[in-house]
Amino acid sequence: MQLFLHEVETCSGDGSATTEAWVHQMRDIMLDSEDVFDVLDANQVRACSILGDLRAWSKVEAQIRRIKKQLSDISRRRSEYPNLTNNNDPEDSSDKIIGLLTSSPLVHDKDTVGLDRDLDALLQHVLGEESELSVMSLVGMGGVGKTTLAKKVYNHPDVKRHFDRSSWVYVSNKMELRGVLREMARGLVKIPSAEANSLSEGQLQELLLSGLRGMRFLLVLDDVWEKGLWDVIKLVLPKNGMSRVLMTTRNVVVATSVIDVRSDVHRLQPMTFGDSYNLFCRKAFLTDGVCPDDLIETAKDIVRKCVGLPLAIVAAGSMMSRKKKNTEWTSVLESIQKDLSNGEMGVHQALLLSYKDLPHPLKPCFLLLSVIPYDSEISRKKLVRLWIAEGFVKKKNDETLETTAEKYLMELIDRSMIETSVISSSGRVKACRVHDLVHDLAISLSENGNFSVICHDKGASTSARRISLRTSHVQFHKEHKKKLRSVFMFNASAPVVLKSNIVAKRFKLVRILDLENANVLKLPKEIGGLLHLRYLGLRGTKLKKLPRTLQKLYHLQTLDIRKTWINIIAFQIKCLRNLRNLEMKQDGRSIKVLTGLAQLGELQVLTGLQASATVVHEIANLTKLQKLSVEDLNNEDAEKLCSSVNNMKELSYLSIFSGDAIRPLDIATLKPSSCLQKLHIAGPLQKLPVWFTQLDKLTKLRLSFSKLEEDPLSVLAQLPNLLFLQLNKAYQGKVMRCCCPGFPNLKIFIITELEELEEWDVDEGAMPCIQEVWIMSCENLATVPTGLQSLTTLQRLRLVGMPSSFTDRLGELSEDFVRVKHIPSIQIIQQYG
Repeated sequence: MQLFLHEVETCSGDGSATTEAWVHQMRDIMLDSEDVFDVLDANQVRACSILGDLRAWSKVEAQIRRIKKQLSDISRRRSEYPNLTNNNDPEDSSDKIIGLLTSSPLVHDKDTVGLDRDLDALLQHVLGEESELSVMSLVGMGGVGKTTLAKKVYNHPDVKRHFDRSSWVYVSNKMELRGVLREMARGLVKIPSAEANSLSEGQLQELLLSGLRGMRFLLVLDDVWEKGLWDVIKLVLPKNGMSRVLMTTRNVVVATSVIDVRSDVHRLQPMTFGDSYNLFCRKAFLTDGVCPDDLIETAKDIVRKCVGLPLAIVAAGSMMSRKKKNTEWTSVLESIQKDLSNGEMGVHQALLLSYKDLPHPLKPCFLLLSVIPYDSEISRKKLVRLWIAEGFVKKKNDETLETTAEKYLMELIDRSMIETSVISSSGRVKACRVHDLVHDLAISLSENGNFSVICHDKGASTSARRISLRTSHVQFHKEHKKKLRSVFMFNASAPVVLKSNIVAKRFKLVRILDLENANVLKLPKEIGGLLHLRYLGLRGTKLKKLPRTLQKLYHLQTLDIRKTWINIIAFQIKCLRNLRNLEMKQDGRSIKVLTGLAQLGELQVLTGLQASATVVHEIANLTKLQKLSVEDLNNEDAEKLCSSVNNMKELSYLSIFSGDAIRPLDIATLKPSSCLQKLHIAGPLQKLPVWFTQLDKLTKLRLSFSKLEEDPLSVLAQLPNLLFLQLNKAYQGKVMRCCCPGFPNLKIFIITELEELEEWDVDEGAMPCIQEVWIMSCENLATVPTGLQSLTTLQRLRLVGMPSSFTDRLGELSEDFVRVKHIPSIQIIQQYG
């Protein structure tokens, strides 16, 4: 069915309204067919318990006959459109796409060309000696590179070192003033998100006005549309202290409306042809950035169509990187020339061309991004789970669905349809976002094809199959009774009531119900009737308990109840045989699961689990687990937990929190999987277990409250792939030493509240790859580590809550300055926590 739908969607004709109507009708029939198959599947599940519902089966048969007739009629009418053809390349079939997908999980730096002069001009302004507050407005059309340039300034090492605080606020034409002030408070005053969300507009203004006094800060306001915004923002910004505001906008009127402070306007022009061509080649020819001789003229013709807009050039270059034959390049150029009336390809046309070039499995994955609010980050894990829940990802060979979905994600990133926003210390994508113009394209395509719709008010009168709600109150149209497949809710701060009749009648075919951070107090019991539900996102809601009817959700793959008020899962969780992800991590609490975990053989992720004798015994059956987080572990159950974990050969993440702050945790018999990459142990150990030396693949390690009596670095330095190390109240000794050639790949090292530590030595040759060091609340540490000057790769040093006797030694005329003068960014924060 998916392949047939793809054939319909790749049809092209004479562009007439009648032809487009034919394609639209065919798409609707195909989607209606999918609905019928879902109903059929539900009836099969229901038949197991009630011996079938003859009326339901009869209704399904009638629907199938109706659809067959519609297909027959519309197929006959196809002959009326002789220009209707299918230009689909067989190379793009789902059977062959996996071979095209990128296998590397690493993130590559985005290429930027031709911005050096602009960057120098902005840096000169931002780092200037002007003592008063000043504003620089960066003006240019959409896709010309304003945000890219602003990010280069924002992340520049000299800028990081120059300012006490910095904040990036994406404004757009969607965000209201309170949202802008809230993001400013989070970034500049470091107020927690939950507290910022609870404050009124006036309270936020007062908080900023008092919190920014005496502070040198950098504020970036990205994509400003309204000239009146500055009139309010300026009221909370002190006019002295050498602070700077960098604003990007498409409208020169917005830029020139900045008055009462020193302000300048920098116009960003389209790239020169030479720079455009260089950028295109970097994206199109990934190996060396050099265009083969037989493609040069075609490549130049394509670049000319992009009229110097970096976003269009990057999109076009990323697309062409997968075209190897001269005929393929010529075909793309001819298609561009045919579709463009003025011979120029702006950003929208380039992005649309990139979308059309996507392999079929990636198109719905891209369109699903339309439901996410502008400039919102979405985690890699969540996006992958949503794609799987929708059924967009098909199992291939021996790969898991998650592995295939992550390849889809990397493909979309490599094609510049998705941007990475957060990466791990190992270089893996943790979160991503979509450029606003790319997001506009996704919304336009989704709404035109009834794929999804965004609803900002109470009315939801649409036949779209996915709805993204931006309101706490919504009235569902009768069409949703048979159409709705996914429901997403964002920015629902007012109390949300899920009415029983709505859930029972309108959500019957829903696969995804994502209520993350919505103000939901209760779930109706009718939610147990959503037999197709694959993803239930309840993270950050106000729920205190779950209805027992959840045990009916046989197809459920992901249940996310993190950061809720739920304490116990009382229903029969053993019935959720297809559950793959059970996320329960709370802030300082764990969740009790009575029994039934042993039956969840497909489970891959299990977090926030409260340990008990029953639980640690049952999880021995979960041999597919890749991530496990167990809390409140007593010593009596520790040995059994070790035995159970030893069965988990695919485990890559393990977190163990002891429930006893006094007695050492006995985990000597643990034999972690050879796949283990991340480990967090919180609780007394006194000494490191012997098996620590065998963790050859470990990349991330956290030790908390360990009460180690011997210097742990002598053992940990031997871990060949360790990238991240944090010691939090983990060591009780007075001296710590990094020996050569220890920590060959360590990038980030954090020590927190090592209260007895007085001396830390670093041998020359140790930590040859270190980039970031944090020292927090180590009150007895007298000096900066000796040997720090030999760490030539060190980029950032963060000192938090350290006594003045320590930080005073870092000044240019002080004794420890020679140890730190080579570090590009040093930040001193007085308070910890």
